[in-house]
Amino acid sequence: MTELQETPSPATTLDTAASAALWRPFVDEPVLTPRMALGWDATDLADRERLTRYLSALVAARRAPVHLNVAFNAAYFGYDLTTGGYVGGPLRLEDFPGVRFGETTEALPVGAMVNIAAGEHPLYAEIAYKEGAHPELSPDGTVPAWLSGAPAGAVGPGVTDAGAGEVVLRERLVADVDAFGQDFSLTRPRLDRLRRRGRWLDADGHLLLDARYHSRSEADLDDTTLYARYLLTRARTQLLSMAAPMPLSTVLSDQAGEEQLAAALSGVLGTIADALASLPELRLWRGYAMTRASLAARLADPGPLGGDDLGSLAAGLARSAVPSARGRWAPDRAVTYTAIGPRLRTMHDSAAQLVGAGYATAVCHANVVISDYARRETDDTTGLLHGQVHLRLDDPWQGGGVWRGEHPTSRYTHVDPVEALGLGWQSTVDDLEPELALRPSPDETDTAPEPEEADEFDALVVSDSQLSWTHALRLTHLLEQRLALPDHVATQMRDSGLTGVSLRLLLSHDGYDLDPDEATQTVQTRLSGRPQLTGVDWPLEFFPGIVLTSTWGRGASVIRATTTLLDTAVTLDDIQIEHRYDPRILTRDAAPGQPARGATARRPAPATLTLPQRVLRAVRRLGLLDPDGRAVLLRTHLPRAVYGTADSASVAELDSAVAELIAAGALRTGTVTIDVHGRPCVTDLDGAPTAQTLVYEPRPLTGPPRAAASPHAAGALEQKYLRTHHVAGHLRWIKDRGQTATDKAKQAYRRDRERFGLGGAAELPEGYTYISPFNRNVS
Repeated sequence: MTELQETPSPATTLDTAASAALWRPFVDEPVLTPRMALGWDATDLADRERLTRYLSALVAARRAPVHLNVAFNAAYFGYDLTTGGYVGGPLRLEDFPGVRFGETTEALPVGAMVNIAAGEHPLYAEIAYKEGAHPELSPDGTVPAWLSGAPAGAVGPGVTDAGAGEVVLRERLVADVDAFGQDFSLTRPRLDRLRRRGRWLDADGHLLLDARYHSRSEADLDDTTLYARYLLTRARTQLLSMAAPMPLSTVLSDQAGEEQLAAALSGVLGTIADALASLPELRLWRGYAMTRASLAARLADPGPLGGDDLGSLAAGLARSAVPSARGRWAPDRAVTYTAIGPRLRTMHDSAAQLVGAGYATAVCHANVVISDYARRETDDTTGLLHGQVHLRLDDPWQGGGVWRGEHPTSRYTHVDPVEALGLGWQSTVDDLEPELALRPSPDETDTAPEPEEADEFDALVVSDSQLSWTHALRLTHLLEQRLALPDHVATQMRDSGLTGVSLRLLLSHDGYDLDPDEATQTVQTRLSGRPQLTGVDWPLEFFPGIVLTSTWGRGASVIRATTTLLDTAVTLDDIQIEHRYDPRILTRDAAPGQPARGATARRPAPATLTLPQRVLRAVRRLGLLDPDGRAVLLRTHLPRAVYGTADSASVAELDSAVAELIAAGALRTGTVTIDVHGRPCVTDLDGAPTAQTLVYEPRPLTGPPRAAASPHAAGALEQKYLRTHHVAGHLRWIKDRGQTATDKAKQAYRRDRERFGLGGAAELPEGYTYISPFNRNVS
């Protein structure tokens, strides 16, 4: 096994002088500045350095890995590193939401500050870490494929709950019970009593909650987007407290509104994220920051969950996909899914390491070690680990992270192994398997007929009151302004007397606003023959292959259809695709010479195509097609597919065109087994002849995650909405100096509290003075 090492950065420890320079809330000027609402690039260099010094010390001081949300809390609400908590600041502890172990409660994001029901004495805590704790996670970490990457509301392989309202998810939360100083922290005896009783915390000192989300889309938000929404709604009075070192509304001009407040919050979150990422002494894992020194110490530790254990864990995840015995009946391909949190509990003597915040640290460290292993030990040529295994993260949230092992090869080797693709869930929805049957299509004509539309629908839900299904739009649907309907839906519509009547079609395009005339349309039903709706004015943004999810209530006069944004946009054949799509349809309907919609989307007609374009069209339109959009055409069929003849002259003429396409990467060659009828077959037949093929294989280029998925990159604040002060108004602690606030300071406090719409104490708190906004002298 490769030795695991982590070299700590020399910047992980602070000398006395550096420690004295660290920010102290309510003693020094705020560590956040107004320009940080515009982002990292707009922040002055001196303010960057001040913030990064503080964050580096914060991560080193906290017991759990510091999530971006917690880092924001520390800088915004004033975590004092000298006293070790949010002491004397703006937080009204009695306003924190209450939670009780084992009960359903409104979902809490990482960073939320809570009051845990723990007997007669309140237990205040900050949520430092969160993960999914689905009941089907096995004790040894084995995860059913459908659960890995499943969306909120999934109840089984490829099946989601029919309800469009609330979603309840089982979650494990690690709460930092020491975040509010010694007066509110847990003594070890009390913590042990709470764990033993199991009434408020589980045996590991964690909160297990059934978390209620208002919708599936809310439940699928990332941690920081959810926290930003939480601060702007449920925790708004906390966000806009007059006692915060830099209340966010005070940095905005009088013309700013709710949109600018949200943008300012996103800007500050983005600044802190960039600050954490700039620190070489830190390692980051999915938003959690930890010191390299702590990781190095773990790897050097020979004890439980030390370097040897985590190295064995990484190698074991890869070995789990390799069959223990090879033989005639061994499967050709094996895929395993393993959750890190439960797997750590199975390791020898690990229990003591997984109590409280130790669990969050161990999970983050383990994921970093596994990700390093998956990248470092991968062969540069094949993209595989030893033993022909591809190891990659599949679900970053459930059970502390689900890792996928695949043997003997994988079509995902070109994708970064820490980019979670949710392949477990997708395999149950789209049946994405590499050994997929090829679908026959004609090889004698220039066009392929439409497949039976009844085969194009996937039923999602059939309930007493509602039918839901997914389907992809064909080019003919877009050009002929129609929407195909499944037979079972058409039957119900006929039974409801809707034949030939007008219905309302409500369209929505995920992430975009449609014109009102497109969003709500009047369409006609045609329920005989191929059932469909006619007269649909499809938005120009809809492309061949885009997948719709449609819903119709039995007997209703309304059909709803919506698209779904991909987590990551892709580019395919110079087309940028942001929404879920069917690659088979894109292969067929976006082939050279196919009609295009829109004045700017012009393509040559088949008669004007160059010879290489005609060859590529033939393969894409007439080749045998699999669900990944791969089209395979026998090389001997190419002359007839292009020219309608198979004479030797045409064969020779095509060779240079094929060579040009292969050189450009548009096609590749392959071989396939031929059955007794001269047709390609899926499985190898002993002694059967083979034939050369031409293969078109879509190779979508994965771009960065959508801007909407990165909360601190969305909705940038315009500089015109930012006040010009270098330093926002803030409280300063003066009681230890024997001083009292002046009447002028008290009046300024009341004035700015009203002016900026802030909460908190109506009068200046005792022991503090108020510093009005000012411009720092800049040399």
